[in-house]
Order: sequence, then structure tokens, then C-alpha cells
Amino acid sequence: MYIQIPVKTEVMERNEDIGTNGKFENGKIVIEMDTRKRDYKKVVGVPRGEPIEWINERTFEVQELSSFAWPIVYRITTADGYYRREGERIYFTPQIEGLCSQKKVSDVVIRLAVFLSIIAGLGYRKGSWLMEVLFGVVVSKSALARWVEDIAEQLPSADEIVKLLKGLKEITEGHLDEIYPLGTEGCVIVLKDEHGRIIAWQEVEKRDEEHVKPFLERFKGLGLKIKTFYIDHCQAYVNAIGAVYPEASIQFDYFHILQNIWRHVWKEFCRYRGEVKQRARGSKTKWYSEKLKRLARQLWKNRYLFFKSDKNLRAEEKERMMEILHTDLKVSFIRGFLQRVWSIFEDYTDEQEAREKLEALKKYSSREAKESGFSKSINFLDSHFDNMITFLKVPGVQRNSLAESGMRVLRRLEESHDGFRSDKGRQNALKIYQAVMYLGWSIHNPPNLSKISVS
Repeated sequence: MYIQIPVKTEVMERNEDIGTNGKFENGKIVIEMDTRKRDYKKVVGVPRGEPIEWINERTFEVQELSSFAWPIVYRITTADGYYRREGERIYFTPQIEGLCSQKKVSDVVIRLAVFLSIIAGLGYRKGSWLMEVLFGVVVSKSALARWVEDIAEQLPSADEIVKLLKGLKEITEGHLDEIYPLGTEGCVIVLKDEHGRIIAWQEVEKRDEEHVKPFLERFKGLGLKIKTFYIDHCQAYVNAIGAVYPEASIQFDYFHILQNIWRHVWKEFCRYRGEVKQRARGSKTKWYSEKLKRLARQLWKNRYLFFKSDKNLRAEEKERMMEILHTDLKVSFIRGFLQRVWSIFEDYTDEQEAREKLEALKKYSSREAKESGFSKSINFLDSHFDNMITFLKVPGVQRNSLAESGMRVLRRLEESHDGFRSDKGRQNALKIYQAVMYLGWSIHNPPNLSKISVS
């Protein structure tokens, strides 16, 4: 049985004048094209009456994406052409829009492979496998790596992309964080804006003021007038921002504030549980020893409940937690400490109330030893409180940073991606990611970003 199915690809649509005959041959769909059919007298301006001669005739196949059970290839017949102008031979080589004769694949194949590798985060190995299994295109890992590099080189420079992003939406916030790429010892600083866009990243030797300042100076030189920076409590960031953007406000990210305090309190919780286990082993009263062992088990089994806010606790979890709190004063104190920390940043009306809540937290934990995790938490809050409550003092400043969501994006891109092992590979991946996610670059008919003017 023979069924005729109309097939149209980007290459066929852009090259209808050179013939697009198709047939099924040796387990694949073959689309035949002959470049010599084009009206080159009009294309290259051949003088009237002069014939076009062809030499070095050759035929080769180019792979195309296929949604059928069989691969699709273009069988291209071409040659070198020449004509005479005033007795001199003028040579030209026919071009076919939408495919690369050197790579033996269509442009769409290249763009999809790059899309899968970078945007979908599959990496070269999985991307190569998926191209063959789903689309009937055989491509090696090394070829994929070269395609990524070629596409990245066709895009505007990293600085020009920053200007393009600024032109689309003004950038007034900088969400700073850093990532340590897997398999390397380098630190990569990442800047994200208030629109959720990853603006740039850059590898630095150290996360100190000396290396962070040039990173920020680069953006000031590109015209970014950043009014607010969201950071963790890294002093190098604070110093660098003060030097480059002295008028900018600084807001310590709420996530990092809690992360630091929770780390100290977690150690106190584990230390207390260790004491309970030790007392259980040392008790000579069997029933009391069993009671302490049971408490130690309950503490460990429910350890994460004590660090969850009330709004995130299910009714059953809250009931289990309250059962322990009612019978154990130390755990009740730990829970009370955490609730008072939450209250500073969540149950507020103004800056003054937040400061009063901090003072109340100090009184609550005043009996704790100076080297305890509770005292360290208080010292941390006391030392950086002004930058923690900027959102209460400056209109428009938010409590939370967007940096962590950017870190998650980068980790997804990094997974299974060999290119992330070098700074150039990371920069290439970022440019392609920015082009697709923010600048409209697509698999079919992508805009030529290199021709977009930047101010």
C-alpha cells in the first residue's frame, strides 16, 4: 500500500525553486534537490546572453529532523558554477538556505540539538542519544559541543546582551549570589535582576572585595543604575557594593538570614539530643532510661518539624510536635526561639516594632551561654540588623531575594553538562540560555540577535 503524505520543512520552504522531489529509499525518506535549477542569472547578475557552466558536480546527503519512523535526508546535487564577464571567468558556489553542507545537517537540527543540550539541560551525551532515538539524526557528542560553541559565537557578546536586556526592561535591582561549579574549585558570581532574568555570571579567584568590585564596575560601565542589592551576609559583597554603588540600598536575603540562624540552632538541638542519649545510657533506673531513649528517638524522628513554621505544618505534624513540646522544656525553648525569629521578619508593622521584637528575643535567650548557638544567632542579628530590615525602611524593597531561584536554574543547566567545566563553556551556555528565555531565540526562524542595535 502506498500513501502520499505532504511533507514540508523549513529547508523545502526556503528552497522551492531547486526541486523538492521525495521518495522512500533503503529505510529512509529522501528529498532530492538540485542547486543548479536556481535562476542564477538573476541571483548573481549574469550578463544577458552569457551561459552558466557547471564543473565539479557532486552529490551528498544532509540529515533533517524526522517525526516519522524513518530518518529524513536531503540528497543534494550541486556543482561549481561560472560565467564569463568581458572574457574573464567569474566563479560562484550555490548556497542552500537552511542547511549546513559542511556539517551535513539542517540548521533546525543544530538549533534543536543546542536547545536540548542547554535549555533542557540534557548535556551532550543524552542530547546525542535523544536526537537519534526521537528524530532520526545521528550526531556525536563532540559535534554537539562544537555546535554549542558555534551558536554562542554567532550571538552578541555578553556585554551586548546585558544592554539588550536593559533595553527591554530597565534594571534597578541586583540579586547577587555565587555558585561553585561541580568538579571545579572556582567561584562563579551570578547577577539576577528584578524581572527574574540571569544577567551575567563570572568566575573569580576568590569571593573577596578585590574580585567582586570589577564585576560590579562592569555593570556600572554598561549603564546599569542599580538602586537595591539583595545578598547574603557576605562582607565582601557589602564592601564592594559600597565602593561601586554607594547610593544603593542593601537587603540581606531572608532565606540566608534564616539559614544562618537555623544552622546554629540545629547544632544546639543535636547537642541536646546527644545529652539525652548520654543520660539514658548513664541512668541506672530502667524505666527512666527507656523514657530517655524514647525521647531521643522521638526528637530525631520529628527533628525537622521543630524548624518548620506553623503555616507549613500539617495538623497531624503539629499535634506530634506539641506532644513533645508539652513534656520537654529544652525543645520548647528551641521552638520558642525560632518562633520569635520568624516574628521579627514576618509579624511587623514598621522598623521600630522589628527592633522591639529583636530586644524581646534577646531577653528570651539571655540565660544562654555566650558560646551557645542561640547567642551566636543573636550576635549575627545584632551585627547586621540594619541591612536585614531595609525592606521596612526603603519603599519598594522586598524581603526576599531572587538569587536562589537563579542558583536552581544554573544547577539544572550544569547537571550532565560537560561544558560547565570551563568558564568559556559556562559563558556560552549562559548566552544561549539568555537568547532563548529572554530574547526570543527559537528553534525555527530565530531572530538574528547579532544585528540588533544596542544603546
